[in-house]
Amino acid sequence: MRPLNVRRPGDSPSDVTSPSSARQPSRSSFSKSSLSRPAVSPKPSIHEQEQEDVYFTELLSYSLERLGKEPELLKADQDHLRKQAEESAVKHYKAFINTASCLEAAKEEMQGLAGHVDALLQDIPVLDRICDQFVTTAKALQAKQTENKQLQSNHATMLELLEVPQLMDTCVRNGNYDDALDLKGFISKLAFMHSDLKVVQSLVKDVDATSASMLEQLLQKLRSNIQLPDCLRMIGYLRRLGVFSERELRLQFLQCREEYMAEVIEDLEEQSAYDYLKRLTDIHRLHLFDVVMQYRAIFSDDNSVQDDESQDGGLVFSWAEHRVCLYLEALRRHLPRITEGGSLASVLEHCMYCGMSLARVGLDIRGLLPPIFEACVLNMFSKAVGTAVDTFLMVLDTHKWTSMPSMAARSRGRSASLADPAAAASSDAATPSSASNEAHGGDPSTPPYALMDHVPLAIFVNGLLSAFNELRHCAPLSLATALASILQVRFTCS
Repeated sequence: MRPLNVRRPGDSPSDVTSPSSARQPSRSSFSKSSLSRPAVSPKPSIHEQEQEDVYFTELLSYSLERLGKEPELLKADQDHLRKQAEESAVKHYKAFINTASCLEAAKEEMQGLAGHVDALLQDIPVLDRICDQFVTTAKALQAKQTENKQLQSNHATMLELLEVPQLMDTCVRNGNYDDALDLKGFISKLAFMHSDLKVVQSLVKDVDATSASMLEQLLQKLRSNIQLPDCLRMIGYLRRLGVFSERELRLQFLQCREEYMAEVIEDLEEQSAYDYLKRLTDIHRLHLFDVVMQYRAIFSDDNSVQDDESQDGGLVFSWAEHRVCLYLEALRRHLPRITEGGSLASVLEHCMYCGMSLARVGLDIRGLLPPIFEACVLNMFSKAVGTAVDTFLMVLDTHKWTSMPSMAARSRGRSASLADPAAAASSDAATPSSASNEAHGGDPSTPPYALMDHVPLAIFVNGLLSAFNELRHCAPLSLATALASILQVRFTCS
C-alpha cells in the first residue's frame, strides 16, 4: 500500500504535496455531482460510477489526520463552487432570463402542440375515411387508365367499329343494300358476344336506326313501278333484315303494291268517264296481272294461309278480290255518265279484254261485267226514249197545224223531172212495192218522207231512232224483254 502523507502543523493546504492535492478536480467533480444530485438520486451513470470508485480508492490512501480534514476541504470546495455559481449567475443573468423565457415559450408551444395533437387525433378517423375513398378512387382511375391504355393499343380497330354506322348509312343512301346488311350482321354478332359493353350497345342503337331507314327505303321501292327482278331483290333484303315474319312479309308486299295501284288510280282525271274507265281498266289489266305473277314468283308456296283461306287461293287472291271489287264499284259509279252507245261498247270491249288477260292468272272477271253494263244500257235506252217522248209531247203542244203540200208528192215529182223518158216509162210500169220503196227514199231502213208532213211525229221518230242507234252498239240479248217493256210503258204513259 502507498504511505499516507500527513500534513504537519503549520503547513498550508497548498504546501502539502499529497495525492489529494493532485486529485483536487476529482473532489470538485464529486462535489458538483453531490450538489446536483437530488434527494432521491437516479441511478448513476457509468462515468460517475468510475469517478466514485477512484475517489473512494484515494480516501483509503489518506492518513487519519488527512481524513479528519477532508470534510473541511469539501466544505471549502463547496463554498468556492457556490461562489463561482453565483458569480456566473450574476455575470450571465441574461442567459438565465432568456432561458426562462424560452422555457415558458416552449411550455406554451408544447400546450399548443398538445391541442393540435388532440385535434389531429380527432381528425384521424376522417383522414382514414378520406384515405379509403382516395384508395377507391385511385383504383378506379387505375382501372380506367388500364382501359385507356388498352383502347389506345386497339385505337385503329375501335375507329373502324365506330365508323360502321356511318358506313352503313352511306351504303343505304347509295343503294348498296348487300354491304349494308353485311355490316348489320357483323354488328349483331358483335352484340351477341359483347352485349355488356356500352360502346357495342351504342353501335347497335345506331345500326338499328339505319336499319329502320333502310326498311323504309325498301318498302318505298315496293310502292313504285317495280319489275319482277327488283321485287325479288327487295324481298330478299327484307328477309335478311328479319323485321317481318313470313306471313307479315307477304302482307307487307301486297299492302305496298296496293298503295302503288291506289296512287296511280288517284292520279287519273275523272272529267271524262270514257277516258277514265279505259285508263282504269288498263291499270288493272297490267298491274293486277303483274302483282299476281310477282307474288307467285316470290312466294312460290303460300303456306302462311289458314285452312279457311286455302279454298279461295290464299292471301294474294283475297287481295285480288278486294281490288276487283273496287274496280267493279268504279264501273258502277262512272258508267252511267257515258251517254253514247259507241263509247259504252268500247269500254265493254276494253273490260272484256282485261278479263281475258286476267283469266291467265285465275282472275277472270268477264262473268261479273254483263250485269253492270246491262243496267247501264237499260238506263241509257230508258233515258233516250224518255227524252224522245218528252220532246214529242212538248212539240205537240206548241205545233201549229196547217195544210202543206205532201212531202212525198214533191219528192216523187222531183225524181220524175230528173229522170229520162225510159226511166219515166219504167216508173209508170213499176210495181206497188217499188213505188213504196221510192217513197221511202230507196232505203228500207230510212223513215218514209210522209212523216215530214207531221213535224211532231217526225221528231218523235228521230228520237226513237237515236235511242235505237245508240242501243245497236251495245245491245245485250238478255235485255230484249226489258227494253220492250220500257217502250210499252213510255208509249202507254204518253
